[in-house]
Amino acid sequence: MYQLIISLPMTVCLFWCIFFAIRAVRGEDEPRVKYTILLFYIASTVLYVNHWLFFSNHETTLGAYTYLLANLGVYPLYYTYLRALTRTKLTWDNYLLFAPTVLMAVFFPLNHHLGGLEQSPLLLAARICFAVQVVWVWICGYRLLHATRSRMDNTYTDDRSYILQPTHTLLILIGITAVVSTLLNVLGRDLFDGSWLVYIPAVLMSILLFSLGYVAAHTTLPQETVSVEENHEEDKATTQETDDLMQKIATALREDKLFADSHLTIQDLATAVGSNRTYVSNCINRRTGLSFSQYVARYRVEYAKTILDDPQYPDDHETLAQAIAQSGFSSNQAFYRIFKEVTGITPLQYRYRNR
Repeated sequence: MYQLIISLPMTVCLFWCIFFAIRAVRGEDEPRVKYTILLFYIASTVLYVNHWLFFSNHETTLGAYTYLLANLGVYPLYYTYLRALTRTKLTWDNYLLFAPTVLMAVFFPLNHHLGGLEQSPLLLAARICFAVQVVWVWICGYRLLHATRSRMDNTYTDDRSYILQPTHTLLILIGITAVVSTLLNVLGRDLFDGSWLVYIPAVLMSILLFSLGYVAAHTTLPQETVSVEENHEEDKATTQETDDLMQKIATALREDKLFADSHLTIQDLATAVGSNRTYVSNCINRRTGLSFSQYVARYRVEYAKTILDDPQYPDDHETLAQAIAQSGFSSNQAFYRIFKEVTGITPLQYRYRNR
């Protein structure tokens, strides 16, 4: 039973390694996504193989070395996966996260070669670096998802927050895993060696690692959801040119009623006004202080008000149904939520107040 339990995290990681390796071979995911999640689980497998060896009393110097490298590499690899998933370019912080891994790769064998000097300061430094990595990855991961949501708001007008729900679940899971991992690192493996207490972290980490793999296996973000078009035209545009574009945007939305299309995207609007989507998005953001979706929502709410005021719809249920259908809202929930955000009252409260 002891051997079975201590091998559980290793088995779970190996399972997901095989699973994501097969997906990588089949080309089911984008290159950056499939390789980063595969590398994460390879590092996790190495980490928990060494855990298994340690608790089986078969630890070697090579095992201790690979354990330290894997331990310092898993969270940077997971953050790299999140950036790949949201199609965000790697930045200096991503590379900096790998610095402790690189330094440990150099200093550990050097220390051993010089006569096996006291390892405690090195292990303490590794634990501190691990804790810093954990906090950094969680904070940066949250900011990354927030930025992705903002980009979605500047691409679509319907509520697509459900697309990001799996990534939020991933962040919650990695947060829980981070807390548990940090606590176990602080306590040290020696506390659990040969004791039934090892069952607790082994089972807990197995559940968390399996859950991370399961959610990752079912998480994809459409290309158009997060891709960013690089364009700096707006910075060079004159005030008059920007004013003209805003007028065209307002005309397309008000007179052509583009807002009535529940699947309207920034590309659709840009095509209608003869511009590109980045220029249109930046123009709206800077002139109104609103995202594309928030800006279009104002037009939808204003049009919904005219229907709510229309006496030809005496029945409240029919009026609300017509307001939702004709104004371009993607769902009843989106209509009620956005209407109250814009006006401060519910649609029925508005209707009764204006009778």
